[in-house]
Amino acid sequence: MREALEKVEEIVKETFSMWEERWQGFSWPNYYWNHTVRVRNLCLRMAGREGGDPVKLAFAATLHDITKRFDGRVLRDEEGNRVADEKGIWVMELVMPARENEVIRIYKEKNLFGTPHSLSGAEVAGEVLRMVGIDDEEFIESVKLAIEAHIRPPKADEEEIERLYGQVESRILHDADMIDANLGYTAFFRNVMIRAHYAREEGGEFDLKRYAEGLEEWVDSKEPFLERLLTEAGREIGSERQGRNRELAELLRAELEDFELNERFGLLGMVKLFAENCENPDMFELLDRLERVWMPEREREAEGDEAAGEALGRVRRFVRELREECEGVR
Repeated sequence: MREALEKVEEIVKETFSMWEERWQGFSWPNYYWNHTVRVRNLCLRMAGREGGDPVKLAFAATLHDITKRFDGRVLRDEEGNRVADEKGIWVMELVMPARENEVIRIYKEKNLFGTPHSLSGAEVAGEVLRMVGIDDEEFIESVKLAIEAHIRPPKADEEEIERLYGQVESRILHDADMIDANLGYTAFFRNVMIRAHYAREEGGEFDLKRYAEGLEEWVDSKEPFLERLLTEAGREIGSERQGRNRELAELLRAELEDFELNERFGLLGMVKLFAENCENPDMFELLDRLERVWMPEREREAEGDEAAGEALGRVRRFVRELREECEGVR
């Protein structure tokens, strides 16, 4: 199965590269694979707690967003409200790729245009699994079901909910995907990038002070996601991540009291660095830059300055905990 999973990884990464668009909705090119890796790591951690099959989860998580790059912005009606289908899933703008590989051909042959990426992804995933030599149809159907279920239809009836979430792998993938995008430092990083990108797109500048002042409101907006998690492990991890973001919001607001120092050495400076690299950030590369370049430069400059040293300590702790989230251990 290891060789098959490696082949699937290559197919997924190749598929993500078929588009030339820099941003689609709230995602950028490097986000798709970064998110996929993080979700898989979190799934594997949760599998130990919830009793899920780690092999099924590894394949399902790797493939869960394979057709997501077909999704652009959420469509809106004449009154500006988001358009949803009969099951309550948002309808997305269709973005066709500039290039084509086997996945794109499967998508076209199956006429999956305009289908929610949870459904189109499940269909494509089944074909990809067969392409890499997996012939266990029960295994394939289980992986497909988990992918279909990673977006919960708001208007599904009880029978549909039981079909989708009767298997633990569906519940785990659903929670891991929701947590990564909405709760914790991974979600905070994404939020900085979204805010910075759209500020630039609208012809303005990312306002660091205003962002820090408003972060608590963003954290508050994520509370409802905790209630939508389906597993005990997910609820525990989600709550811990939400708590870290609350503390982060408090720290950033406190740093505003000495803005000049903390813009250079503290969390505010880290956020500034993130915002300056918002067009197509690779989270893992950016964290490497923080650790190998940004922090060492400032450590030399801050030698003997207690306040600057404490500010750098806050950044160091953030980077360590974000890496732990990426690895699925937090």
